[in-house]
Amino acid sequence: GALADVATHPISTVKTRMQVQGAAKVMKNGLDSMTVYRNPFHAARMMLVNEGVASFYVGLGAVLASAAPAQALYFAGLETFKVVLPAHPASSFVAGVGAQLCGSVAWVPMDVIKERLQVQGAFKGDALSARYSGSAGALRAILKTEGVAGLYRAYWIHQMTWCPFNGLYFMIYDSSKAAIQSRGMSKQWESACAPLAGVVASFATNPMDLVKTRLQVAASNPALFDYTSSSDALVKIVRREGAAALMDGALSRVLLLTPRLSIAVLSYEYVKGAWEA
Repeated sequence: GALADVATHPISTVKTRMQVQGAAKVMKNGLDSMTVYRNPFHAARMMLVNEGVASFYVGLGAVLASAAPAQALYFAGLETFKVVLPAHPASSFVAGVGAQLCGSVAWVPMDVIKERLQVQGAFKGDALSARYSGSAGALRAILKTEGVAGLYRAYWIHQMTWCPFNGLYFMIYDSSKAAIQSRGMSKQWESACAPLAGVVASFATNPMDLVKTRLQVAASNPALFDYTSSSDALVKIVRREGAAALMDGALSRVLLLTPRLSIAVLSYEYVKGAWEA
């Protein structure tokens, strides 16, 4: 899990910036507050030129600190649900949802800290409401000003994003893998199951992920992200930016989650297989 997180963190930073910048395009004086990028590749180039390589890794401390407990909770939940549920394609979906609920105890606070740090570099001048020195500094500042609830901001929309994602991911992954095995196809074909599941699940759940991200970074500039709830954010985004805005950052999300989960799941299955052997 930690290996996958480190390898894909730069893409995560680009994805986060792409998902939040739409607010700056439509709000009054928004372009004076935040840098706007044409696409993820333009974002990566501009970040490299203006902020340096380190800008791609902001928030990595929070990710690494939560990686072990979150992944342990996640895969423990996954295996537990797979054991207790009957053999049925829908069981993989339910197991994925259950795994997400277990892992989110650690993932949601990490997400809040990570994403607030990731967007800092995009803000211009004094447009940022609070600037954090790093993951530890962000944790202390959020606890001091917002309490524990601040670390679980957008908790339910987080579940509405990741429960369907994980359910859909493992339903596609397990079903495609079973289909390959039942046809006696080469084991090499199984390596395509994880990327396939990652692409479909990433695209399908991008709208909720975008709403979640906007809410989790809202404290960075409350005037720019003037949302009162998940439903309010969804309505305002569609009304101001159009329905297509809900797919902002979708390509970055696919590039982030497909390799990340492929590395994590395949590594887990390898370790599990070696342990059982």
